[in-house]
Amino acid sequence: MTETSARTWLASHHDIIPALEVHHAQALEILEDHTRTLRDLAEVIVLDPGMSITLYHEVSGKLTHGDKQVVDSVHAALSLLGDSAIADLVTQHKVLDETHPDARRRQSYHQLMSRTYHLLAQLDSLVSIQGVRTINEIRSAAMLHNIGEYCTCLLDHERYLRYQDKFRETGSEANSAKAIYSFDFHELGRVYAEKSYLPPLVTESLDENIPAGRKARLIQLAADVSHQAEIGWYHSSMKATEEVCAAYLNQSLEGFDRHLQQVAIDCARNSPFDDVLPAAARLIMLPDREQPAKPAPRLEIKVDAGGKEFENRIKALLQTRNPTQAQILDLLLGHLHDDLHLTRVALMLLSRDHSKLGTRAGKGIDENSPIRTLVIDISNASVLKSLMTRSQALWVEPDSYKDYEAALPAKFKSGFLHESFYLMSIQVNASPVGLIYADRSLGVNMLDKVTYIKFKSAIMLTSKALTYLGKLRQKASS
Repeated sequence: MTETSARTWLASHHDIIPALEVHHAQALEILEDHTRTLRDLAEVIVLDPGMSITLYHEVSGKLTHGDKQVVDSVHAALSLLGDSAIADLVTQHKVLDETHPDARRRQSYHQLMSRTYHLLAQLDSLVSIQGVRTINEIRSAAMLHNIGEYCTCLLDHERYLRYQDKFRETGSEANSAKAIYSFDFHELGRVYAEKSYLPPLVTESLDENIPAGRKARLIQLAADVSHQAEIGWYHSSMKATEEVCAAYLNQSLEGFDRHLQQVAIDCARNSPFDDVLPAAARLIMLPDREQPAKPAPRLEIKVDAGGKEFENRIKALLQTRNPTQAQILDLLLGHLHDDLHLTRVALMLLSRDHSKLGTRAGKGIDENSPIRTLVIDISNASVLKSLMTRSQALWVEPDSYKDYEAALPAKFKSGFLHESFYLMSIQVNASPVGLIYADRSLGVNMLDKVTYIKFKSAIMLTSKALTYLGKLRQKASS
């Protein structure tokens, strides 16, 4: 549903991404200087989303129509163009101050690009630690990781400002974007990448799941660091991000935060913009901003209110003429996905012999995802089988995933490909009927205790509603 919204939005916002003045001027200088090389030009274009996208569209678009594979980097794409085509691409490209003369929109885009340059700096550091060699490919993809947000910032700025207000309030990119646009920026980015023939690594890095490829995962980690730094360096989500990075890189957590901060400081020194607040500035501004747990009571009130709304919807449904189990379960899935902002929610029901769990419904799951047809054998001892013995829940976090990994069925792990999720059995008349799975994508705030409490409460309420409905039907048939 949200991908459809992204496609609809993009169909009515199809202007090009303009070049940044600083990079456009540098590219023109290189063209005029015959001592400079094609590599020099590529090093400039790779830093500019507008010129990069136009280049990919020009080169990969033709290759795709000829049944050839798209290029994977700016350097490779430039090597396939003739001199006159390269000159036309640069000289005729529209520039930001010409296409968007309003200063506030330009400043928003500059700030977004500042974050992307920070992403690139962190990525260069992570790549160095990992010893990755194909630098051109990974840097080219990383610069377009935020393509969905570039589009909304430049082409729908008034709503983008509302998104920024929402993000500052919630700290969650995906939840804030969906509240304003009905899709998140990663979904829009995947649609845009498809239409513009961007490198496959761009799309892979925008996957909601943890990708198998090392390059895409490094881009995601660098993006997480740069985005968390937009809020600050001393909050719990940044700390969790640092822990995930350190674990993936096999680095000691001690001092790793200082390493990331030093990268941000070095990046700020090289910023081409004078109207932005670089991530390093928040190292000074925010140590005293995160007060010790005082906002928590307000959060709890919000959660309780949301739970009451769900309870009222369940009660209203049960008072209708012919309520069904499917309607109750659909209310639950919608509540978990839309109200609790859980990215993927799946309902898995038990087979008649209680030996298998199969997906029957879900929210936020891609139409082609294997989750939709997933059938898991739970006849052997496993975490899932244990959960089905009584009404109970489990919250698996990245740090504890290894403790549960061996006890999770292989099909479950390969289907969901996530190391942080909630699970809870759903029961009718104290008998298990299925399981609810829920997670959050990397672009959203990590799973938290408040959401976990509400997740459990909603499923317990649903179990009671299903039991009550069963008794109503028995009474009506007797």
